[in-house]
Amino acid sequence: MSYKTYTIEEIVAYAREHSPYYAALYKDLPADAPFESLPLVDQDDFWTYCDKFGGTVATRRQEDGQIFKSGGTTGDPKYSLYTAEEWETMCECSGAVLAKGGLTNGTKIANLFYAGGLYASFLYTYSMLYFAPAKTIMYHLSGNVPIEDMVTTILEHKINCIAGLPSILTKIVAYITEHQLTGFVVDTIYFAGETLYQDQRDRISKGFGREIDFRSIFYASNDGGPIGYFTKDCGFNEHRVMGDLTYMELIDPDTGEIITEMNRPGVIYITSLFKTLIPLVRYPAGDMGEYTEPEGVPDRKFRILGRSNVAARAGFVTLYPQDVGHVLTQCGVDYFAYQILVTHDIKDQFIFKLAVADPDKGDTDAFLQTLYKERPLLPDAVAQDVMNPPVVQWCKAEDLEYNPRTGKLKVIIDKRIKG
Repeated sequence: MSYKTYTIEEIVAYAREHSPYYAALYKDLPADAPFESLPLVDQDDFWTYCDKFGGTVATRRQEDGQIFKSGGTTGDPKYSLYTAEEWETMCECSGAVLAKGGLTNGTKIANLFYAGGLYASFLYTYSMLYFAPAKTIMYHLSGNVPIEDMVTTILEHKINCIAGLPSILTKIVAYITEHQLTGFVVDTIYFAGETLYQDQRDRISKGFGREIDFRSIFYASNDGGPIGYFTKDCGFNEHRVMGDLTYMELIDPDTGEIITEMNRPGVIYITSLFKTLIPLVRYPAGDMGEYTEPEGVPDRKFRILGRSNVAARAGFVTLYPQDVGHVLTQCGVDYFAYQILVTHDIKDQFIFKLAVADPDKGDTDAFLQTLYKERPLLPDAVAQDVMNPPVVQWCKAEDLEYNPRTGKLKVIIDKRIKG
């Protein structure tokens, strides 16, 4: 393989010498300071100094390669710069491990990740499949085309594998169910960008009329590249550390201690072993995780536990997306997706948008009664006049709000936040 990577020592030394940002960050530390003593990067501070051209974080001017932009769902979008060598390294190394997740020759794959708009996932998926040892037949649809066009192509061309966001998969299944379509041969789905929960997997399998083999195509970030890869022995939300490209640490959010033991949650920090234009050294990936294999196992397995700040809070009540999914399951509702909105009109309020096949048949009373039993703080807050009573809106999947650039479902929308 021709990809180019570096040791941690080489990355740190290069960043310190050529990046004004890292030079300032490490100015009070000796050149031979242990890696574990280096300060953790504060993400807000990092992006204050890293603009669309790299700012003072960059080690040099970009002369080739790729530029991508984050979804920009909050605040200003962030631009990620890759040299041509870095991009090739990332894609070649990623493709090399796809066979460990079960990719085989001759697979017909519909790439439904979003293309254009400086978004990375479509190109990354195409490129890693290009470099993969298993040779596949690729259908470059993208997530930008109408759902009916996706479904027609998948059906008529007998495509057996789909790669895309869970929100796209949800829309496809909703369309298939509504139009009562059959005859699909889809048996494998690669997903990324969002968690694909078990209830969603069950509905997708039901929509395609067969048991589906679900695989994470990668755990990666726009700014850091690949962090973890999927193998056939990975459980729900599990990946293996992409040790060739990324050094991963779990840090206790309260004590700052480096976590080495199994089943102890921590914040995921990464150090890129291939990015030198925009170095990432002890940089927060934004997710919580825990190791699920003993220390010393190569490419040690870990489980993603979700983003530490992904919850909807109104008044003194906190709701997680899984809470709503659990309530819907308890009520026996066959739903496609849902959304939690937080609004404020004198008092805070939750609005639940629930996407189902027939919105007219939604039982609001049953949903709220079950929710109140599961989360008694909510009715307490309403009774104490701390919050307005929640509102339930039954709708179609297309009526939910999606990020216009990335196509990801906005599971939590805080309408109290302006701008």
